Amino acid sequence: MLFSKTTFIAAALACISALTVEAHVSLKTPCPRHAPWCGAAPVGQSVDYDITSPIGVHDRIGAPLCKNRGVQTTRTVLKAGKNLKTEYQIGAAHGGGHCQWALSYDEGKTWVVFQTLIRDCLKGVPNGGKYSVNVKIPKDAPSGKAIFMWLWNNAIGNRELYSNCVDVVVRGKEGGKLKGLTPLIANYGPKSVHIGEFPNAGDNDGSAAFKKRKAITVTAPKK
Repeated sequence: MLFSKTTFIAAALACISALTVEAHVSLKTPCPRHAPWCGAAPVGQSVDYDITSPIGVHDRIGAPLCKNRGVQTTRTVLKAGKNLKTEYQIGAAHGGGHCQWALSYDEGKTWVVFQTLIRDCLKGVPNGGKYSVNVKIPKDAPSGKAIFMWLWNNAIGNRELYSNCVDVVVRGKEGGKLKGLTPLIANYGPKSVHIGEFPNAGDNDGSAAFKKRKAITVTAPKK
């Protein structure tokens, strides 16, 4: 069978595109903004077929925190004090790394990290494998609309930052307060903290920077 030069180039580009989409990681469950496996995107929004790509690297910002700004039509319900099972779409886990999970009650202006996993997040997961983490929603988390965010800095490869978000409703404490830490935004443009590769146990993994995160408290949103 003969292929024209144009056909060959188109096929090659399609393969490269597919590899790019499958090369990294994203949040899978709960369903993040614009994810292609979550059905049609809300009106006026586009499905993100490259959702597993990073939002930035150590010298460049490629996308905003959350990666996509469009608010989901249907919000996931989170219950304060209960575990939320998070699952991930994995192309390549890049040796694992650091994960942070956070909530925002003011449309992403202020984030409160309530759970962190240093070094071991996604560690040892084979390409295309399955991975899940239970994150516990704080028992005093205020009731109201919020954004749930996942952040990940990979251990091996390009120095990258990954992020996905889910629009949620928290069933929590009326008048409650959410206490936690400000997120560490690393490997996200030249002005951010730089974390080098840390494939070995003795490598500098940037954990000292995580220890310097500031405590933060968010009060219940006004109705």
